[in-house]
Amino acid sequence: MKLRLDIDQDSYTLDVTPTGDNAYRYAIDGAESRSGAASVVEVMPGVYSILDGARSWIVTVAGGANGIEAWVQGNRYILSVSDPRDRPSRSGTAGKSGPLEVRSLMPGKVIRVLVARNDHVSAGQGLVVVEAMKMQNELKAPRDGRVTTITAVEGATVGAGVTLVVLE
Repeated sequence: MKLRLDIDQDSYTLDVTPTGDNAYRYAIDGAESRSGAASVVEVMPGVYSILDGARSWIVTVAGGANGIEAWVQGNRYILSVSDPRDRPSRSGTAGKSGPLEVRSLMPGKVIRVLVARNDHVSAGQGLVVVEAMKMQNELKAPRDGRVTTITAVEGATVGAGVTLVVLE
């Protein structure tokens, strides 16, 4: 699965492939490039043990106002995870009018639907909470608009790229 990862001010492309119980192969490209194999285990809710060769980290993850907050060795990072195919065009005009589909970034379970049909939402407002890989991710409105369609159902399993909400 390919993802776009924004960490503080840096952007990366992350390609992750499960290889077995808690084991993954990864390749990351951006300000730093690296690839390898890692083991990821949730040791407590929101706390993960990551083993990558001889290196190990304890990572604490929580949803924050500006995205996902991750704490690693006492350092705080703000993360944003998205599908690289959903990047806005360089002209900056794409997606400012007309219907906009908000899609699940990865397979998971819909935990909460935070809006109702015909609600007016602001850019950055939470729309749906999806749990993926034992982490809850709040999908936010990329722009102001009105909710025209909600296909997300609380408790339902969704695949990557599935439309959850449509804004107009």
